[in-house]
Amino acid sequence: MNILLTNDDGIDAPGLRALASALEAIGDVTVVAPAQNQSAVGRGLSYGRMGPDGSNGGEVGLGDGSADPFTVTIPHETHELGYAIHGTPCDCVILGVDTFEPDVVVAGCNAGANLGMHVLPRSGTASAATEAASLGVPGIAVSMDVLGLDRSALEPADFERASVIGRNVVDRAFTADVFDAVDYFNVNVPRPDRSIEGVAITHPTAQYDMHADLADGRFSIHNPLWAEMAQGDIPDEDGSDRRAVLDQRVSVSPLTLPQSGIDDGIIDRLDDCFEDVTD
Repeated sequence: MNILLTNDDGIDAPGLRALASALEAIGDVTVVAPAQNQSAVGRGLSYGRMGPDGSNGGEVGLGDGSADPFTVTIPHETHELGYAIHGTPCDCVILGVDTFEPDVVVAGCNAGANLGMHVLPRSGTASAATEAASLGVPGIAVSMDVLGLDRSALEPADFERASVIGRNVVDRAFTADVFDAVDYFNVNVPRPDRSIEGVAITHPTAQYDMHADLADGRFSIHNPLWAEMAQGDIPDEDGSDRRAVLDQRVSVSPLTLPQSGIDDGIIDRLDDCFEDVTD
């Protein structure tokens, strides 16, 4: 099996190193990962929008004025693990899929759980799996809850259990041919210092809430759901990814790309609604 491994924490992150080591037991691993931390960039691309630092050979824009129209250079360096890309996780997936033709794209192991339908599009880790699926390659995102832990003190050994679980998900998914029905998976593993009480096949929770304030001339953002999770009290229902992780179970969410748009009846209403907007 040819495995493309990426992440959003950056190529030097301990979670990536641990997952690379675990995956070597089931296939040939090629690492194409961001040179720096790219957490929470979602499906952002350097191409056309988030141009890399021009000082390291990158270009900003669509490249439409170049000798090779609509092509931009994404700079990189070789790294002991693979390729360090001065770009986003989705840049890495596009580069890796077209260059190395993997059987699967794995993203992680992320330092921090990625939970909920409203959070996944923001996550660089989950977005890498989505990008892979969009390119026709199965994707698996692997994250580990670290709420309450000192992220700066985490080492590859702390991610070893989560990485083995991620590897096993990859292996079992291919053995069972589940990618006939599933485009990508989002896997979340409890904290490394807590026992695992089983595995749950889950859906991304719909619960979402964010608070903001402007006080003393400063904006602040507060995530009440993470605060509730830290206290062990969340509103999420059974069967959801966040509930599973709080209950110390591995959450495996099978996901598909959007397959359809709005119902035909709504389309007819919208035709009537907007037919004269050019008048």
